Amino acid sequence: MRFLTTTTLLSFALLSSAQVNPTTTELVMSMSQRSLVMPGYLTDLKALVARQAYEFWKEGNTEPYVSHLNVYQALYEANKYLGYDTVRNMAYNQVGMHSNTVTSLVFGKDPNHYYSSSTDGKILKWDLENPRSIPQTIYESDKIIQSIEMSKDGKVLMAIFYQEGLALIPTDQNIQDDIKILEDPQPVQTATFLPGERKYLTVAKTGELVLKGFDAKSEQVGKTALKVNQLKVDEQDGTIYAGTEQGVLEAWEKPYEVKESPIEDIMKNWRQQSYFGYEMGTFAINCLDISPDGKTLAIGRDRGDVILWSIPKRALIRIISGHQSTVTDIQFVPNGNLLLTTSRDGTARIWDLTDSRKLPIILDDHDDWVLTGSFNPTGTQVITGGGDEYIRTWPVDPAILASRICTFINRNLTQDEWAEFVGRDIPYSVTCSD
Repeated sequence: MRFLTTTTLLSFALLSSAQVNPTTTELVMSMSQRSLVMPGYLTDLKALVARQAYEFWKEGNTEPYVSHLNVYQALYEANKYLGYDTVRNMAYNQVGMHSNTVTSLVFGKDPNHYYSSSTDGKILKWDLENPRSIPQTIYESDKIIQSIEMSKDGKVLMAIFYQEGLALIPTDQNIQDDIKILEDPQPVQTATFLPGERKYLTVAKTGELVLKGFDAKSEQVGKTALKVNQLKVDEQDGTIYAGTEQGVLEAWEKPYEVKESPIEDIMKNWRQQSYFGYEMGTFAINCLDISPDGKTLAIGRDRGDVILWSIPKRALIRIISGHQSTVTDIQFVPNGNLLLTTSRDGTARIWDLTDSRKLPIILDDHDDWVLTGSFNPTGTQVITGGGDEYIRTWPVDPAILASRICTFINRNLTQDEWAEFVGRDIPYSVTCSD
């Protein structure tokens, strides 16, 4: 694990400042770490130690802000070697069919299916419940697909091409069918659907914001002099937000009149705080998302941090720091309590927004940049993809990982193993009951 040393030091630093039961907390952390460093060929022992650490953690006598991270990582690493595909050299949650970088992952209305795009020019439809099944190819092009977006009704995918135009593709058919694909050849910086309308918004290469309908005439609704990385439209009031390469957040409110950047005042306040030490416009804004209640805008930047900004108050809520490189994608869970971020540091992270003291769950198993991620519509799973060409699925709840262990292992810790990894003074218990 790339973050083993950092996680351990941070965890013990938090321990020293919190009122906890040190024996139980340290036991959970010690068992989790010992499971993590145990070689994969000790499959059963690695898994049982991780599962027993989870059982102690679940009892509630440990510091929740510290040990949940260690427990999740230990459970995940143990599960990698259970049901491992030795022929294809793939872990149980690893999916691979693209021949190049995975650029986007999106769900439609169906929580059991999602779509992926790649620089190989393909869009594939996957079955979340059967990750090893052959995906359905719904679109193929010789162009590089920069990203994909899903319409609000889940019926149309938008493929945005790098340095070119876009295509609108029905989701309910495949490439072998005679389907009607709408091609828009005008080169764009980026584009997005308008919520609840059969329209989409593009930023032309020359900076015009153009509103287009599937069967309607185009209408220019604004213009920017900046390079736009992503657009996000507020479903509640129709405000258009644009995250730019120059680090400025621009906004247009209906009737789409340009206004002063709402982040400008925030940045002025930040400059008054000497510990930030940077000026507005230094770090590109790469990704945006709006919380389901419409009150919070999440802004992911090149600096590796996330700005949470209150839309109604026009005020900074907090800054989330932790990634070691550019934040590439960001998404709120459907109920708004969690935030998913992906980064070029090779990780995705799940942040608990209800308590800023709680460490994020670090999803650290890609071999390259993680460029995209998404919660499923129920918020129970996360999918991620990036430069290593693979897609990975991750349960949000560690209980799912813990339960899976006992479906593969038909034994429990021996008395000697218990004494070594748990302790002679702790009463023996069965880890995986019959």
